[in-house]
Amino acid sequence: MTKIVTNTTEHEDAANDMRFKINQAAQGIINLKKHLVRCQIQDQAKNDTFEQMKENEVFIVCDWAMKFLPRKFREDQCDWFAKRGIPWHLSIAFKKIDNSLHSLGFIHILSNQTSQDSHTNSGIIQDVITSIQDDNQNTQFHLWSDNAACYKSSEMMAHLFNLGSVQTYNFCEVQNGKGPCDRTAATVKSAIRRDINQRDDVVTANHKAIEKSMKNVRYRIKVVDNMTAKPKNVDRVIPSISTYSNFTFERNGIRGWKAYNIGQGCLISNIFTVESIKLQVIEDSGHINFHKVKQKINVPETDSEDVVICSTEACTKTFASNEELTNHLYSDKCTLVFDQKSSCSSDISKVKYLEKVAESSVNKQLMIMSSATKLSTSDSELDMGWALKDERKNKRFNKNQTDYLNEKFNKGQKSGRKEDPYSVSEAMLIGKN
Repeated sequence: MTKIVTNTTEHEDAANDMRFKINQAAQGIINLKKHLVRCQIQDQAKNDTFEQMKENEVFIVCDWAMKFLPRKFREDQCDWFAKRGIPWHLSIAFKKIDNSLHSLGFIHILSNQTSQDSHTNSGIIQDVITSIQDDNQNTQFHLWSDNAACYKSSEMMAHLFNLGSVQTYNFCEVQNGKGPCDRTAATVKSAIRRDINQRDDVVTANHKAIEKSMKNVRYRIKVVDNMTAKPKNVDRVIPSISTYSNFTFERNGIRGWKAYNIGQGCLISNIFTVESIKLQVIEDSGHINFHKVKQKINVPETDSEDVVICSTEACTKTFASNEELTNHLYSDKCTLVFDQKSSCSSDISKVKYLEKVAESSVNKQLMIMSSATKLSTSDSELDMGWALKDERKNKRFNKNQTDYLNEKFNKGQKSGRKEDPYSVSEAMLIGKN
């Protein structure tokens, strides 16, 4: 594409702009490929954990839900604005009992505006582990969450290492792998809305809207007030912790991998000691046992019209009811079969576009041009580790760029008509001194 632009564009400035856009688009495609590969690799970590999990082991998925905005059945206009959301954390635990999968949800509702940092998360995870260990002290745990700094931090890893009951901690790829928490949050929010529609107000964390509106409560709900004093900032940190995606807790330290099950990993020893964190629980819904996750039921061929299909693209599994589909999505273990000749309208349009580009006159001119071509001497042109996360490099603006932005900002301050950020960024691409 760069050669085509060079040979068909007369003005150098226009060619530079076009080359920049082409490079950006090409980099975006490469980043998407990397993301898809990392998603597949990290999902394998979850699948292997489910398959190898013993009856004394529990798999926990953690995530923060969006803050719940207080609502009343009838609200004045003055109550509608300037609301402060109620933070709440979800932890969905899975375990095997008699070779069948069981699950239990833990919902921690914070009654005050507590910071959602690693200190708070460590206390919540420790409370979940302690609650499950009340039935069996020998229970071991496998954790799964996103890459937020409140989860992937030196303080969190040191705290889990000192607990001694956590075996692994795997982090999912961006926007992938937190399905159980997202679906639970949607179910709970629906229950709260039903309670509000029954002429109740939900304005604080102490309103028992979930218990009152749900017939079969499968979640243990706790209202948390304050926690133990936050320790001082940790002086010793785990180097390059953001580059690791998988951790195992061993006797000599913590072993980390940048990608699941690739290589021997890096052993991080001399883990510092962190004090245990105690939550101050105001209300507790009481002891609730794990419930069985219903598995797929064989569907007769005559009932094909009533079959529920998995919503994951390329998954071939079918179910007899929406409840079975929801339970299947909890574990996210799909049977993927990719069709190279898809009938999807978007895929057809892409194929047609590719055929048109191949038949274009510019492409034909390029094919007859004498270009230096080299035969590939290796089986793959991809370098080892090509799909790993790239290190983000922050570049500072030079003086001319800073002056340009300050001029735009001051102009908006004086006139009251502030510049649109996207328009300013586009103007900077073609601007000259």
